[in-house]
Amino acid sequence: WEKSSKIKAIRDLQSAIKTIRYHGLRVAKFCRMETLIQMAKRMSEICVSSVLQAEDAIRLPSCVNNLGEYLTASSDNIREAGGNAIAAFSFSSLEQYIPYYLMHAARIVARGSKPITMNGIESLDRTGSVLYRDLKGATSFENSFWDEEAAANSFEQSAVFISLMEISLNDLEAHYRSNPTQFSEDDYQLMFAFTGPRRRGDSRRFNLLKSKMKTERR
Repeated sequence: WEKSSKIKAIRDLQSAIKTIRYHGLRVAKFCRMETLIQMAKRMSEICVSSVLQAEDAIRLPSCVNNLGEYLTASSDNIREAGGNAIAAFSFSSLEQYIPYYLMHAARIVARGSKPITMNGIESLDRTGSVLYRDLKGATSFENSFWDEEAAANSFEQSAVFISLMEISLNDLEAHYRSNPTQFSEDDYQLMFAFTGPRRRGDSRRFNLLKSKMKTERR
């Protein structure tokens, strides 16, 4: 009887462990999805912020500060309730997603009808710096999946892309000549068509430049 009782206890323990693992995985997936949704929701508000048309000062969109506060509070709450492993899974790869969404916000602005000021472009640039700092702080815990190299590369890429909005067409041409594969052809086409504080958009100029570069390579 004692032996069968021990076997039953072991089986009950194994069953309990399986149940915990099963629900733990579901909780981790839920936290991950919720984090991504909340991040995307706040990032989508950047391109409609009125600070992008500000003439008098450089201000951050309110959704950026809101996202930073969310990341910090969410990290603390998930680690307290579910542990570092679930928090690490929930925040994994955000150092690549956030710059991606920031670049997409810049694309939407470039395609839009509302003009963006130099202060607005500087606001987009600072947004990347602030979110890098906030995300790094929110993921500074043991066993975090934060990837410093991936973060540096992704945020640097978004910063360069945003900087293309503020330069003249001549400087844009020079950048394309030196870095033709840094961004997609569609992105470069968009930047040449974009009318910014220091240039009037001219998509034909991009096509002429490509033809000229092909001729030069022959």
